Amino acid sequence: MENKILFFDIDGTILDNDKNIPVGVKEAIDEAKENGHEVVISTGRSPFTAKFVLEQLNIDSFICYNGQIVQYKGNVIHKGILDKKELQRLTDFATVRDQPLVYMDSYEMVSNLPEHQDVFESISSLKISYPRKAENFFLTNDIHQALIFCDAEVQKEYEHVFPNLKFVRWHRVSCDVLPKGVSKAKGIEILLNHLSKSPEDAIAFGDGLNDLEMLQFVGTGVAMGNSVEGLKQYATFVTDHVSENGLINALKKLNLIR
Repeated sequence: MENKILFFDIDGTILDNDKNIPVGVKEAIDEAKENGHEVVISTGRSPFTAKFVLEQLNIDSFICYNGQIVQYKGNVIHKGILDKKELQRLTDFATVRDQPLVYMDSYEMVSNLPEHQDVFESISSLKISYPRKAENFFLTNDIHQALIFCDAEVQKEYEHVFPNLKFVRWHRVSCDVLPKGVSKAKGIEILLNHLSKSPEDAIAFGDGLNDLEMLQFVGTGVAMGNSVEGLKQYATFVTDHVSENGLINALKKLNLIR
């Protein structure tokens, strides 16, 4: 097989439900690299919360914040930021509804409310600590992505009031907040253009709604067996559950490894 660029989501794709890398996955990814394929992480996570996966798998190319930051072999080639006026409007709208926001720059995430149950529930599912509280953090820092904490019904209200923003649900009580038009697919497009490659040269692996666009964009899109139902119909094929050698079996099926 000709050399491909492989884009891997993290949670539910590389990491299992306990946030561990399943046995054999590192070796499989190493073999894919030895066979001449490039490996890129493509995640909604920040660079700092993806760091442990990048280090364990020895990967230095990534798309983070759902396409807002793109890095290739240690060099950042794209950084998108959220408009501060739009963030102020969003903050004002959410505050009167007691719905917290978390703001994320290149180095940390901070919350505008302390010890809120919805923040704790969703953030702890990633096995990371509750973010520190800092009001108006977004006014003095470049924010690449925010998180809003509400249920799916309330999300519709935000989508109506803020047409210039994109809300991508990743948890029962939380959504990623991005500029309209941003996606993992857009990040992949930026990286492929940088390398003078086409979507046909790319294969993507994912399990969540924020993976939908990238599975459609690349030449081959693989949905994990544990994917949300809304994703599977857009995949080239569906592999096994992340905890049942799903990633390894997909790499074998695609003849990327033996």
